[in-house]
Amino acid sequence: MRLVNGGFFEPKANLGIEIHGKTLGIFGLGKIGFELARRCAFAFNMKIIYHNRHPHAEAEKALGARLVSFQELLESSDVLSVNTALTPETKEKFNKEVFARMKPSSIFINAARGSIHQEEDLIDALNKGTIWGAGLDVTNPEPMHPDNPLLSMPNVCVLPHIGSATEETRAAMSLLAAKNIVAGLKGDHLPYCVNPEVYN
Repeated sequence: MRLVNGGFFEPKANLGIEIHGKTLGIFGLGKIGFELARRCAFAFNMKIIYHNRHPHAEAEKALGARLVSFQELLESSDVLSVNTALTPETKEKFNKEVFARMKPSSIFINAARGSIHQEEDLIDALNKGTIWGAGLDVTNPEPMHPDNPLLSMPNVCVLPHIGSATEETRAAMSLLAAKNIVAGLKGDHLPYCVNPEVYN
């Protein structure tokens, strides 16, 4: 051991898990999920698996991503990222039974909507070592209570859901909204519609 800032350096203190070469599982491979997969594949040489309602041909061709069953997604992912919409089917989809089917060394990430995971079950899984850790950009409920155990757990990282908080991104978001408004006033299809099935 060696002294650091007047204290002892502990070689095994505050260690994380290496993600290079590991398997990234994505639940909901849309635009955001694809960008995550692309970065992880190129920067960390991660293998990409995903569970979707439909195959993602671009991800399969460009990244070698593989469409798998929900069961295989849980069993094979070293990092499992939720990037899907909140629907009646996905509400509290990630619960006690689901966490129990994941690797004890796995990391659960929810960057979609808090209600997709059952928070008490997640806390229990983290406390018992059912999974290794969690990264939460959203929580259930929101806002979090100040005494939420997740805020003091060493194997959890909670973020304030501000990935779009740059001047450039907010300007781009405003431009998308303006284009939708103009199209709507002209009676045209909205170019950036979140539920395009309404036009069918």
